[in-house]
Amino acid sequence: MTDRKTIAVKRTVRAVIFVIVLAALLHGIYYLVRPASAVRMSRTRSYESARVFDEKPDSLDVIFLGHSGVYSSVSPMELYKEYGFTSYVCAQPLQLPWESSRWLESLVRVQSPRLVVFEVDHLFYDKNSTVAANSVEYFINRTFPVFRSHANWKKWFSRGKKRERSFAKGFYYNTTVNPYRGGKKLTPTDKVYKIGKKHMDALERVYALCKENNIELMLLEVPSVVVWDYSRHNAVVKYAEKRGLEFIDLNLRLDELGFDWSTDTRDKGDHLNYSGALKVSGYVGRHIKKTYGLEDRRNDPAYESWKEDLARYEQMTGG
Repeated sequence: MTDRKTIAVKRTVRAVIFVIVLAALLHGIYYLVRPASAVRMSRTRSYESARVFDEKPDSLDVIFLGHSGVYSSVSPMELYKEYGFTSYVCAQPLQLPWESSRWLESLVRVQSPRLVVFEVDHLFYDKNSTVAANSVEYFINRTFPVFRSHANWKKWFSRGKKRERSFAKGFYYNTTVNPYRGGKKLTPTDKVYKIGKKHMDALERVYALCKENNIELMLLEVPSVVVWDYSRHNAVVKYAEKRGLEFIDLNLRLDELGFDWSTDTRDKGDHLNYSGALKVSGYVGRHIKKTYGLEDRRNDPAYESWKEDLARYEQMTGG
């Protein structure tokens, strides 16, 4: 019996030593490939978002935070082309609110935006599978940061070539048309969706960061017919009133947008295509320009790179 216990103890010790050595090796490799300190926040599904740190410090007027709904609906280059202010969409598929707060924590170290636009739909990502998957990824990235520096491996093995700046600024360009043909409409109700505590805590963190850094905060819901309903609208209204924030629900302004579910969605009403994004970007851009009085950067020599990016963007879109 004693021999068995001894063998079990030895195996346990070996396993612990193996894990410690593995962690040490991974951290060591990380220091070989680590990017700039801010980019260490990037993760495996966030390459396009991470490229926000390639922008010049203090050069962004607006930061958009959210999930795939916002990177499919808002084009920063359209905002720059029409209204002159600079912006970037920091969004990932299935992004959760605490991930948005982490992005903002990193961004305020290198940028001084006048406005943060928080897309509220990801406050309602509360399915256990989504939360669990993102939480596991977050744990891995915190424990072994080499995994979230994956974008730099290519740089390390490509003789130090610099990562290319994003000319779309986080926007996902897609011209696919897959209409929504259902008849669902927002029906007013007194019901109020209960936002999960973890998600609400993250929103409060975003609010606090904006207050600490003298940044305006606006809440936005882009057109979404699949999951959005009036109980969710009411929940956001309740929070916006509590904090004195502006909330724009574009699902209630489809006529003002000139929006058409038969032409402006790429997947039957869940995400927008380029046609829909043009309408949302035009509306949001006009509102931001009028409400927040942002500067026009189009003739500012310090923003010459944005003209270069616009030319590439227009080549992509045929604009």
